[in-house]
Amino acid sequence: MDKDALRDKIVSWLIDEDHEVKSEPIPPGAPLEWVLSVTAKVPPVIAKIIVQQPSTKKDRIIMTLGVMVSAEHRNKLNSLKPADRISVFSEIIKTIYSICPDCVVVIQPSPVDAQNIIVTKILYHEELNRVVVASNIRKLVNILSVISTILNANLGITPKPQKRDEGFPTSFM
Repeated sequence: MDKDALRDKIVSWLIDEDHEVKSEPIPPGAPLEWVLSVTAKVPPVIAKIIVQQPSTKKDRIIMTLGVMVSAEHRNKLNSLKPADRISVFSEIIKTIYSICPDCVVVIQPSPVDAQNIIVTKILYHEELNRVVVASNIRKLVNILSVISTILNANLGITPKPQKRDEGFPTSFM
């Protein structure tokens, strides 16, 4: 299947699932065929997920969820000992891998000074269909909820009530 047909099929599947989808420009020099920005709304969560096809490995697509650690969470984390911060992020990583064993998880710049959590899922063309794409978007949305819940529970933060259409939590990609 050519790159445009694959992209169009994925866009169609995502729109059928009531997600918002935008084509994004490819940064100069980036080894990508195409990039989609997906706003996945699974109430009450709103997740921004990037779906892209690398030009160097055309047999797959990559879905990426980026979660920025909020200022409130960072302040509470910074009041903990480094070993306790590592423990919180260890719990997050273990839980993510229990949900998605073949995801790649990166804590940036480190678990001691976490600012971002990046979760990536690779899907190979042989396995691509409507169910697989929709299921993996939901999986990434669930991971966003888990990250937020673990941070809130470990740091004693009670989320503020949100208006019905605002959603909580959100991601940054």
